[in-house]
Parts: sequence; structure tokens; C-alpha cells
Amino acid sequence: MAPRTFADTPGHEVKDGVRIKRFTLRSFPNLGGRHFFSFLWWTLRIIWWLWLNRTDYDIVHVIHARLHAVGPVLGSRLVGKPCIIKFGRGGSEFDIDVVERKRLLGPQFASIIKRYTTGFVANSAEMTTDTARHGIATERVYRIPNGAILPPEKRSDRPAPSNPVFLFMGRLDKGKAIDVMLRSIAASHADIPLRLMIVGDGPEREALVALTDELRLNERVEFTGRMEDVTPAILKADFYLSTSLSEGMSNSMLESMSFGAIPIVTRVSGVEDMVSDDKNGFLFEAGDTASCAEAIRRAAALSPERYLEMSDEARNTISRNFGLDMVVERHLELYRGLIDKNATAAQ
Repeated sequence: MAPRTFADTPGHEVKDGVRIKRFTLRSFPNLGGRHFFSFLWWTLRIIWWLWLNRTDYDIVHVIHARLHAVGPVLGSRLVGKPCIIKFGRGGSEFDIDVVERKRLLGPQFASIIKRYTTGFVANSAEMTTDTARHGIATERVYRIPNGAILPPEKRSDRPAPSNPVFLFMGRLDKGKAIDVMLRSIAASHADIPLRLMIVGDGPEREALVALTDELRLNERVEFTGRMEDVTPAILKADFYLSTSLSEGMSNSMLESMSFGAIPIVTRVSGVEDMVSDDKNGFLFEAGDTASCAEAIRRAAALSPERYLEMSDEARNTISRNFGLDMVVERHLELYRGLIDKNATAAQ
């Protein structure tokens, strides 16, 4: 189930064998504030749908513990089905903290999420610390990482490029701090003939295009827009670059690393569960242009041999710890366990 805010988005769809039901709203239900009525309408419709279709499902799985989770949590409680929530971000932007900061009944809605959710999926060590801070019992928290489908082969065993290509994939919003990325590229490109591909779209695109022009980076930076298949972009990339101010466990970074692209990323939330500085990638401080520019220079200065070593280690990190098959199986085990426990309790 998902919100539908544009008229040309289908209300019903089957994609890759999965049935999708979308509820028409004026704005996204997780925003609250002046969008409160969209949240309220979403919540009521989700609860009603869960009640009407209660014989068709065994468990409710919610992505992110934001305001939109209130309806699924209450609906699953009403029909006596287990509900799990996967957190989106840790640290200062931890999902429950964001809900609590809502002016209109934020603490009350956060309390509903914490009290009535059966279990929470945390994909980073920081998130488990955040749940403890909110008094959520450890037995209700399950550490399962995000996963990536491993490609049959890495991009190629090519040496460190003389004209490196850096890649970013994601939504262009303030939290991604793409302005820091562009300023860091501007600070580095005089010494390094690099290029940057920015894949994605969002509310900051127009301002970022203007900043690119202001920094005279037009020949260095390409805005591709959204891409249904990002594989061609990853195959061109030597490094994956992220300047996010907060993050959960970036699927874009996982996917890029699975192809052997070396990550250059901010030291936030789940990133350090995947990236070790100067071993399989480079870390720098969030919001710090000088730190980011220095990490870019370090990466571009790799010898051919060292570049291949780090590229292999990036791919091997995903293979060892974040393969999608392993992640799927752990989710299935969690589902079965909660369903069995719920059935036993109902007897």
C-alpha cells in the first residue's frame, strides 16, 4: 500500500508479481503539520483496508517509522496481526525522533508506534542505540541489513582512471547536501580532471543546476534525472560519492559497491557498518566541504594496484555481508517467527 499524489499514477498495479494498492491523497501522509488531513485520511483508509482484507494477509511490514506508520500499526492491532517496522534513518534524524518533533500530537503518535509495533528492523548499530534511547526492549529489535543483488561480475579490472567518474544516486533534497558535493568538486577539479554524474530528481534540482553554473562546473557535472535502470550509470563510475547529512543504509551505495565502485561517503549512521576508511572506501565529515574535497583527492591519487585492491574489497564487503538472498531469508525467518508466536498467543 502506498500514497497516490499524482493523477497519472495508477491506483492499482501489479509489478514483479506484487499487487500494489495506492490511496489518493493531496500530499504525503508522513508530513503532518498543514498536511495533517492527508495523514488522517491515509490513517483511516489504511485501518479500514486492513480490516476488510484481514483474512488475506498474515503480517504487516511498514517501511520507516514516520507518521504514515500510525495507521498500519493501529490497523494490525485491531485485527490481531503482527506488525514490524523497518527504520529509515538513525542519529538526529531517527524516525521516532522526527515524529516526536511534530507539533500536532507528535509525542502521542510516537508513543503509539513504540507501544503497539510488534518488532522493529534496524539496519545499523546506531539505530539499535536509538531504540534503546527510546526505551524499546532489545528483544523487539532485529538487526537485519539492507541487501544488494550481486552482479555476475564486477565492472572490470581496470586500473585507477586518469579521468575518474564519480557517481551519486538518490533524491535531490536538502538532506543529501548536494551543494557540499558540488563545492567539493569545484575545490578538487583544478587538480583532477574528474567528472560527476548525478542520478535522480527532487525539489533541489533547479537550485543545484544553478549552483553548477555558478561554480562553472557544467562540463564536469551531468544531471541525468531519474533512471529506471541505473546499471549503465554504475558501469561508468569509478567511485560512488555521497554527502548525506543523515542516512540509514544506502541502497545506492550497496548497489554501487557490489559492482566494485569505491565509496566516498559521509561518516553518518549505518555507513560505518559497511565502509572502513582507506580499506574499502573513504570517509569524511558530514557538511564539511574541505573534508569531502580531501577525500576526493585521496581517492583520485590511488595507484592502479591500490585502486584494484580497494575496488575488490568494496565488492567483497557486499558479497560477504549484504547479499540479497541472505537478507531475504532473514526477513522470512522473522516473519515466520512472529506469525507463529502470534498464533500461539491467540490460542
